[in-house]
Amino acid sequence: MQALAHVATLARLAAFAAALAVLALLGVHPAIDNGGGAARAMGPLPACRYDDILTSPRGLGDWKITLVDTILRVPRSYAPRDLVRVGDLGVPGRGWVRSVMADDLKAMSEAAAAAGNAIGIQSAYRSYADQETVFAGWVARLGRTEALKVSARPGHSEHQLGLTVDVRSDPPVATLLNSWGTTAAGKWMRNHAWEYGFVMSYPKGKSGITCYSYEPWHFRYLGRELAATVHASGLTLRQYLWANFTTTVVPAVTPKPTAKPGVAKTPHPSVSHLPTATSAPTDTPAAPPTAPTAPPATASVTPAAPSDAPPTAPATLPPPTAVDDGDALAQVAPVGAAAAAIALGTIVMGGLLLGRRRGRSGVGL
Repeated sequence: MQALAHVATLARLAAFAAALAVLALLGVHPAIDNGGGAARAMGPLPACRYDDILTSPRGLGDWKITLVDTILRVPRSYAPRDLVRVGDLGVPGRGWVRSVMADDLKAMSEAAAAAGNAIGIQSAYRSYADQETVFAGWVARLGRTEALKVSARPGHSEHQLGLTVDVRSDPPVATLLNSWGTTAAGKWMRNHAWEYGFVMSYPKGKSGITCYSYEPWHFRYLGRELAATVHASGLTLRQYLWANFTTTVVPAVTPKPTAKPGVAKTPHPSVSHLPTATSAPTDTPAAPPTAPTAPPATASVTPAAPSDAPPTAPATLPPPTAVDDGDALAQVAPVGAAAAAIALGTIVMGGLLLGRRRGRSGVGL
């Protein structure tokens, strides 16, 4: 009877260990399968606020599905290696873009021109350092609170992905900033950009979701198939990427650091400062104007883009599939838990089989 009791106990332990192993493996899947199909969203879309959480996935090969916003960012070292000059594609304007979007950008430019709504590129790829300069320029011009509504902090800009362009009319037209969307070129882009793989990141009336003011000139490249899917969904790009691909766990509330004695606490942007669809300067730095409320005299996107010289890449770049230490630990932890659970199950099952064998030979429990 005692032997049977031991066998029953081992059986229960084996079943429990197997269940733990299955649960652990289910937890591992989202962390290690970012490039396959869509991933289930890690909770509801976070409300607009300002944080500095590394986004995932964020490999250079994950360019279609990488989300950056006011909460999620890529590291300083994120720098595409396949940049090509806009001018070399026969597209009016300046700057550099990733080669993965070169053919579609050229095709879109040609189609817009053929329709009598020629476009040009005002601003394209920006490195982390470029965006530091851009954001600092807007802070100097508008103050930090207002700058946060119209410009991304370094690491949080879609321009750093090398997939985003600020579009202008060609030749440039004199118009109020938000009014560019009502020009012939602006209307054409709104209606047809998705056909060539481009999505407007910050559409009108959606600032409470996108967390930035309306920018009718700002388009992110996703590839034709994914852009068509996002367009058909009716969701903003931020909503769609979060719901289908982003695997980052975002805390419900930004942790506030504990102030040390004698150290002044730096105010953190309030969640109540949500962007509004009123004024939408471009993400290009400019000297503080003498009359901030005056409309620009030339194009809808101010011509203060980074130099057209070849972008300078960081001295050491991670391989396209590399992840940061934080991601590595996040992935290793569930893998280790799964391995431990499987090992426990194997040991218990081995003990069970051994016990039964000994019982049959008369040496057992």
